[in-house]
Amino acid sequence: MVEKILDAPVVGPSLWTAAEFKDNDMVFELDDKDLKELDQALERVKSRGLSLGEFGAEEFPLPNFQDKLSAVRHDVTSGKGFALIRGLRVDDYDLKDLELLYWGIGAYLGTGLGQNANGDLLTHVTFHDLDPSSTNIRGYQDRRHQEPHNDLADMVGLLCVRKAKSGGASSIVNMAAVYNEFLKRRPDLLPIMYRGFYLDYRGEGADPRNTTAYTVPIFASQDGRLSCFYGRRGLDAAFKKRNQEPSLQEREALALMDELIMTPDFRLDMDLQPGDIQIVNNYSVLHARTAYEDYEDSSKWRLLLRLWLNTPAAKPPESIARFTRRGFADVAQSG
Repeated sequence: MVEKILDAPVVGPSLWTAAEFKDNDMVFELDDKDLKELDQALERVKSRGLSLGEFGAEEFPLPNFQDKLSAVRHDVTSGKGFALIRGLRVDDYDLKDLELLYWGIGAYLGTGLGQNANGDLLTHVTFHDLDPSSTNIRGYQDRRHQEPHNDLADMVGLLCVRKAKSGGASSIVNMAAVYNEFLKRRPDLLPIMYRGFYLDYRGEGADPRNTTAYTVPIFASQDGRLSCFYGRRGLDAAFKKRNQEPSLQEREALALMDELIMTPDFRLDMDLQPGDIQIVNNYSVLHARTAYEDYEDSSKWRLLLRLWLNTPAAKPPESIARFTRRGFADVAQSG
C-alpha cells in the first residue's frame, strides 16, 4: 500500500458540513433493553473482581446492544467519522462503576490504550488546578479554549458525567472538507503538509525537554483514503523546544490550516448532556472544546471520562499510525 499526495477532492460519507445534521441524524439512543444489558454486564465483571484493562467484550456480554455498537463503530471508522450515544443514566452509578461500564462499552468499539506516561487507560477530563503557563500542561487538564486537534489513538471517546456551569461545548471539524478547500486554494503547499512537522509530547516522554524523534504528517493518503493529524499547540511547542522558527512556506501552510479548521461550515458543535458518549475518528475529524466556567463547589465541576481506542477498521497510513498508535505509555519508555 503506497502513500501519496491526494490530488483530487475527497468524496464519500466522510465529507460533510455542519448544516447537514440534526440531532437524530447522529444519535444512537439507548433503550430500556440496552440499559438492562449494561447493568447485567456490570454486575458480572464486579462479581469477578475485574478492573479496567482486565476484561473485554467476552467478559462484558451485550447480546443485543452489541449490534448497535457495531453500527456505531462502522459509522465512526467508515462513515461520517463520529457518533453520539445518548441515554446512559449516569446518576444511577457511582464513578467507579461508571468507569467499568464505560470501559465495557468501549471494548465493543476497539482496544483501549494508555493516555499518559503512567499508562492510565481512562482519564478524567476536568480542571486539574495546574499552572496554565506551563508548556507541559495538556488541554484536558484546564478550562481554557482547546483548539482543534487529534489524540494518540484511532478513536477518542468522551462520556459526559457533569456539564460545566457555562461553556465547554465539544466541537468536531470535518477534515475532508478542510482538505478539499486547502487543495483548491494552495495545492503548492500540500507537500509541506504531507511531510509534516515535529510534534511535542508536552512532558509525557522519557525526557520532557525532548520532542518526537521523527516528523508527523498533517495529511496522509493511502489507497485514496485521507487521514490527518494536527495540533497547533504541540507543533509550536516543538519549534520552541528545538529552538527553531518555521520557514515562510511553513508559516503560510499552518496559517491556512488554522483558518480552515475554524470555518463554521466545517465545524459541528455538540452540547454534550450527562450520559452522552461522543465517539470520533481521530483521522477524519479534529476535536476541540470551548472555554468554560465551573461552579464554586468542586464536586460539581465539569467532568468527562475519556477513552482512547485502537481498531483495525480505522486503517491509518503507516506514516501516522507509527506515531498515534503507540500511546503515551510507549512514549514514556522510548522517549
